[in-house]
Amino acid sequence: MKPRTRVEKTAMTVCAGMMAAVLFFVPACNMPVLSALTGNYVFSVGSEKCSVEEAKVILLQYQKEYSSFYGIDLWEHDSDTSESLEQYIRDMAVSQLAEIYTLYVIAGEREMELTEDEKVQAAAAAAEYMASLAEDELDYIGATESEVEALYEKYLLAHRLYTSLTEDVSSEVSDDEARVMDLKQICVSEEETAEQLLEQLDGGADFSSLAESYNESGTSDLQVSRMTYSDAVTEILFSMNTGEYSEVIGIDDSYYIFYCVDYFNEALTEENKANVVSQRMEAAVTAAYNSYLDSLDSFLNEAVWSEVTVDTELALDGSSFGEVYDSYFESE
Repeated sequence: MKPRTRVEKTAMTVCAGMMAAVLFFVPACNMPVLSALTGNYVFSVGSEKCSVEEAKVILLQYQKEYSSFYGIDLWEHDSDTSESLEQYIRDMAVSQLAEIYTLYVIAGEREMELTEDEKVQAAAAAAEYMASLAEDELDYIGATESEVEALYEKYLLAHRLYTSLTEDVSSEVSDDEARVMDLKQICVSEEETAEQLLEQLDGGADFSSLAESYNESGTSDLQVSRMTYSDAVTEILFSMNTGEYSEVIGIDDSYYIFYCVDYFNEALTEENKANVVSQRMEAAVTAAYNSYLDSLDSFLNEAVWSEVTVDTELALDGSSFGEVYDSYFESE
């Protein structure tokens, strides 16, 4: 296997990290349980069926968002990189579509409907999107304008449900709940080494010097919030004051000692308040979403989905589905 360059690894890491944060409003809910489905559909949720054409619209969307980072075309690098990226895009596309369809079905059961003006906007968005695509992109997705219009309506109604589920979520966040700490860390693979380093710290050794010599992680400086680590680790870290260091903490297969540079980074804490509110909103939607999963029949047509691929030869010159959505409905 050809090793990836540092730049390729960075791009793939950014891709993975950004994938859940860009494009649409739907949180990372649990995906419906999917099993066998016959016919020319990718999956079904309740009575609603997702077509191959709809899936390709979203595949093309993700391809446009994540195929290039820092001017690097990942498809042109080694096959392992491009195959990993393609699989990631496929997984994200079908996962998001399943979430959208589930929220859409729930909205229907709650008798939520689009207004006539919203339907007109969805039609206009579909027309603009289709008109922007190059011929090869149109051939790839194989969707009609009416199919794209219906997909915009599904996204819009799912968003309507999302908004209704989150409108009562409190936006008030305390400094302590959103607190971000500046830490230094020493990470080693052997517990015995970590315990020896802790003894040196107890004897007055300088943490930064030990970190420079022994830290096996990519960095010794980091910022952490209450969402960074498990509850058990968070409890230890957030009990430290500036100038204190932790006991040896086992995380996965490594052993850590943390030093508190600043127990309260005021600027980052203020920025993190929006993340805390977002997490509350996701929890509210996920709770409602999960309550329907047991009652909704959902199926994946693995034979059909396995044949749906990402076309890496496309020029990707047309507008993305998400860009057009935002231009019409970003204030929704």
